[in-house]
Amino acid sequence: MLVLTTACNLDCAYCYEGGTGRRGVAMDVATAMKALEMVASGNRPFHVQLTGGEPLLEAELVLTILDRIRREGWSATTALQTNGLLLNRDCARRLKSFGTAVGVSVDGLPGMQERLRGGSTETYRAMRVLDSEQVPFSVTTVLTSLNTAELSGFAMALNSWPMASAIGLDLLVRKGSAVSGVTGMVPPDAVMLRQGITTLLEVLDFLNRHRRPPIVLREKQLLLGSLKRGVAAPYCQACTGSSIAVTPGGELFPCTQTMGDRNFLLGTLDNPHLSDTVLLDRCLPECEACLECDLRGRCPGDCPSRLHYNGKEGGDLVCAMYRAIYDYCINKGEIPS
Repeated sequence: MLVLTTACNLDCAYCYEGGTGRRGVAMDVATAMKALEMVASGNRPFHVQLTGGEPLLEAELVLTILDRIRREGWSATTALQTNGLLLNRDCARRLKSFGTAVGVSVDGLPGMQERLRGGSTETYRAMRVLDSEQVPFSVTTVLTSLNTAELSGFAMALNSWPMASAIGLDLLVRKGSAVSGVTGMVPPDAVMLRQGITTLLEVLDFLNRHRRPPIVLREKQLLLGSLKRGVAAPYCQACTGSSIAVTPGGELFPCTQTMGDRNFLLGTLDNPHLSDTVLLDRCLPECEACLECDLRGRCPGDCPSRLHYNGKEGGDLVCAMYRAIYDYCINKGEIPS
């Protein structure tokens, strides 16, 4: 993960980086190239996630990185996570030419997006641009008590764009602005979460009967994959100690959510200590309810940094989310009972 800048052109109400607004530091080309060369020296396929802050504030650096990967012929996949405010047709076409996956951060319908993040008009314009340029895109939605009940309406809005391919749900991280007591910036409770997820699944099933490709719910795919294997796989590369987030100053962390937390510092590009990572367990802490749960040993778990910052309450919400998906799939006959 290359954090191209800590600056952002939004000020999300729950930002785990503390709501930096337009302030921040940009990565220089030399740091980006050093990070790429370090990973490529392992002579194994790798993935590069371009993120921030808002990475398109450093659009030229984005293109420089993608061009270097192509010219070197490295076996690498690339992705960009953006709020979309600066994404135009030329940018969409360039990303498509590089085969770069695009994720857009959207928390709901325009009114909710404006309330939680701001910039709703520009973000929705960006999704229209991606769709018209035939660029598949996914969306990532942070779940709070404010938007969870509206997930199904958001799915219906996404249905208007054939290039919308997936929804990923991230529970609110209790870090940065989400710890400062901003009104309303709390996670959904378990009842609200189950209801919101169940209704979302019902709407997606209805919509997907009439569209190709379908809009996939990431968490449902994770659960079905775990059940098919009979055992949960690592939730992400940070769980195996095989991911690094590189800050603009060249500091290394297991992932972007741990960025700035000195407890997780893995050194620098000049002096890495990658074996020091402590984010190796993505398993939910077992409780009494786990003993009788059909998902025991097969639960997909959650992002290890979210589990770290959100504690037991966060683990209980992850459990509620996957139980809701499991129960829905059982009732629909997608999983043998």
